[in-house]
This record gives sequence, structure tokens and C-alpha cells, in this order.
Amino acid sequence: MITLNEISKVYANSQKRAVNTVSATIEKGEFFVLVGPSGCGKSTLLRMLAGLEDITDGTMYIKGECANSLPPKDRHLSMVFQNYALYPHLTVGENIVFGLKVRKVKKDEREKRLKEAAEMVGLIEYLKVKPGQLSGGQRQRVALARAIVSQTPICLMDEPLSNLDAKLRGQMRIEIREIQRRLGITMIYVTHDQIEAMTMGDRIMVLNNGEVQQIGTPLCIYNEPENEFVSSFIGSPSMNIGKGTFIDNGVEIGDLHIPFYSNKRGGVKVGIRPEHIQLDENGQEVTIHSVEVLGYESIINFYMGESVWKAKVSSQVMLGKGDKIKIGFPLNKLYYFDAETSERILIQEMKEMVGV
Repeated sequence: MITLNEISKVYANSQKRAVNTVSATIEKGEFFVLVGPSGCGKSTLLRMLAGLEDITDGTMYIKGECANSLPPKDRHLSMVFQNYALYPHLTVGENIVFGLKVRKVKKDEREKRLKEAAEMVGLIEYLKVKPGQLSGGQRQRVALARAIVSQTPICLMDEPLSNLDAKLRGQMRIEIREIQRRLGITMIYVTHDQIEAMTMGDRIMVLNNGEVQQIGTPLCIYNEPENEFVSSFIGSPSMNIGKGTFIDNGVEIGDLHIPFYSNKRGGVKVGIRPEHIQLDENGQEVTIHSVEVLGYESIINFYMGESVWKAKVSSQVMLGKGDKIKIGFPLNKLYYFDAETSERILIQEMKEMVGV
């Protein structure tokens, strides 16, 4: 459906590339998520897809056709913005079909599409109401319905849920994903929320400083991060990462010795996800920094060398600062990153790892 070939964006008043040589192929009917921190270039890339930003370098293809100079109206796509972009003086129904009216779609067809879209997003009883009388979640449904009635094969969404509370965001995530599957449209969704990315996307593109860090399925990104940035950005709480040193028979990080055979020497970064750390009476003794009890689960913050690491355990831990606990973890859940490049060092490069 869409191919990006080394797409870049440089603004006239800046030397820095907002988007730097991004390449990707987005398949027909795919839910493709662009995720990354604020200022990483994800919204700029989405606006380039929409034709709202010019492409400085590279080539974009939509359905095999070069789209670099294609006007937005000829790209056969719809867009849902973060701020809803509704007309306050029009009713919900008038807002939903406004684009159809501009395109001179016949009234009978407009009414048919309006009814179908309103039923899909649960707005039938609000069609004659003005947007000012709606909640944030209802306004977002209006913006979504407006995209649905356009019947375009591609829908772009720019952080559409960021203005909603946590409970409503969770509900809308499910609804948007269900609508996308039902309609079979190609959806490209921008978010800074890694939970949205993990739960909604067929595939995820992780961006940082305008550059692609990794593209893959949510589980691939989570289980096989290609570098330190991806490993720490995807996952909640984020991966623990500390400075270690290669020695003759393994790695040392703080007082912890991790045994394996390797011919590598020098600095290394070692990571493990909080959910993979366990309370273990036969494990390494550590000192607690603080404890966050989240109902049944607890987040234990403890000292590991120069860092404070987190352990996510399925119990109510009633301990506090300075208390001692013993922890353990499977050696095959550890990640290693080059101290200089931050690229992941694969287990295979380390020969036989003891205990894996």
C-alpha cells in the first residue's frame, strides 16, 4: 500500500533533519504504529504521508505511484487529529458528513454513510447535538466517524487519544482496533505511548531523533530489541540497564557476577526487564531503595551497582528503604549492549552461556 524509500525532512531554518532517511513498507490492511518520544519526528513523518509537509529527500509510493508531489486530496486518505478539529457551529451529524458535502456526494449516500458510521462508533443519539455538549471521548468518536464515512483505504491518526483519561483511552484503543479490522483499512497511527503501540499495532516502527531504531511486531520489538534505546523505551516499567565489565569468565555489574565464556573485554551494558527479576532466597542480596505497592503487584526499587533497578513481583511487598532482599533471574533473560554504540550484543557471540 505505502512504500517509504529513504524519506528525509529538513526545515529551512534548521540544520538538523527532523526525519532522516526513513525506509519502510506498510502493507494493505495493516495497523502500523509510529512510536517514539516527543520530537522524534513521528508526527512530521505522518504529515509527509498526508501531503501536509514536503519531502526533502527520498521517495514515497502510494499504491505503487510516486506520491512526492501528489496533493493531499488525491492521496485517498483520511486523517484524525489530536485536537479533533470539529466545527463548533455544526451538529455532530453535520461535522461527520462535512467532507462528503464538500466532495458533492449525493444526499442519500451521505445519509446512508452517516447512519452506518454513527452506529459503528455509538453516536446515533447525538447526531443533532453540537460538539460543545460532548465529552472528550465522544468528540474523538465524531472525528473517527468522519474518517469512516470518507471510505478512504488509508487512515492516518495523530495521537488521537492523548487528551483522554486512562480508562477512556483503554476503551478507545479497543474500539479503534476493532473498527480498523472490520473495515479492513490501512491505519497508520502515531503515539508516544508504548502501551498503545504494543496493544494496537500489527507492526511498530520505533523512532528516535528522526531515525528508525527498529521495525517489527510488538512481541519482536519487546523480546528482541536491537539496541539500548528500543529496549528501554518499549516495556513498562522500562528495562533495567547498568554498566558492567567483561572479565575472564563473565561480566561483573556492581557486586553481581554473571558467569559465561567470552573472549570479549572492556565495558558492556547489561539489561533485564523488571518482570524477569524474582525474589529468591538463594539469590543475590540487594538493598531496597523504595517499594511501590500496586494492589496485588509490587515494584521493588533496589540498588544495583551505580544504578537503581526495578523488580516487578506478583505479591504485596511490605518493606522499605534500607531493607535487604535476595533476588534472582534467569540468565537467558539478560540483554547485553555495546558500551559505545548501544547496539545489542547477541547471545550467540558469547559462545556457551552457563545456565542458559
